[in-house]
Amino acid sequence: MTTVARTQRRSDTVDLARTDPARLNDATYYRTGRSLDGDDAFGRHEPWLSFFDKVAERIVRRYEPRNAIDVGCAFGLLVEALCDRGVEAFGLDVSTHAVSMARADMKDRLWVQSVYDPIPVFSGSERYDLAICIEVLEHLPPEQAETAIANICAISDRVLFSSTPDDFDDPTHFNVLPMSDWLTLFAAYGFFPTWRSSARFVSRHAFVVERREPRRGVLGRLLG
Repeated sequence: MTTVARTQRRSDTVDLARTDPARLNDATYYRTGRSLDGDDAFGRHEPWLSFFDKVAERIVRRYEPRNAIDVGCAFGLLVEALCDRGVEAFGLDVSTHAVSMARADMKDRLWVQSVYDPIPVFSGSERYDLAICIEVLEHLPPEQAETAIANICAISDRVLFSSTPDDFDDPTHFNVLPMSDWLTLFAAYGFFPTWRSSARFVSRHAFVVERREPRRGVLGRLLG
C-alpha cells in the first residue's frame, strides 16, 4: 500500500526531505511557522503552552497512560506537560534545533530521530501505553508514510494521530491526505477506531486507533 500526495512540491525540496529533513525543520522554519491563532511562531509561550497543557490533561483523564511517546515532539511541549502529570513520557523529532529547545529537565527524554527508523522503547516496558503523532506525517515524502505508520504501530497498541487533510500552503507538506487514507493505513496493521475515537481536543481531524478487531459502524461515525 502506498499513499499518494494530493499536491505537487518542488522536487528539490522533496529530495531534501529524503536526504536531510532536519534542514527543512531548522530555527527559521519554527520562527516563521503559524500559531494556533495564525500569528505567533511556535515556541514555549502562549498559545502553545496552554494548548499542550489542555491536550495532556485530556489524554491523562481519558486514557490514563503510565508511559507515552510523542513522535515528532518538536520542542517537547507535550512531553513535559505529560511528565508534569506523572506520565513517563518521551519524545523524538528529526529536527536537531527543535530537540535542543527542550526544557532543561526534559533533555534526557528527547532525542533526534526520524520516524522512518525503528523507534526504541525507553519506558521500562515492552511497549508504550500510548503513541502520539500530531501533525507530523504530512511532512514526509509520500513513499515513507507506510513505514512510519508501521514503526508507530510497532511500539504501542493505542495511537493518537492527526495530520492535516487540507493545508497545502506549508511548503514542507508533501503528503496531505484525508483522514480516511490514514485510517486505511492503520487498518493494514490491525489498528481500528473505537466508539470513542474522536480526539477533537487536539484538532477536528485527530483520532485514536487501537490494535483490535474492526467494529461495524465506527469508521462512519468518526468520518461523519
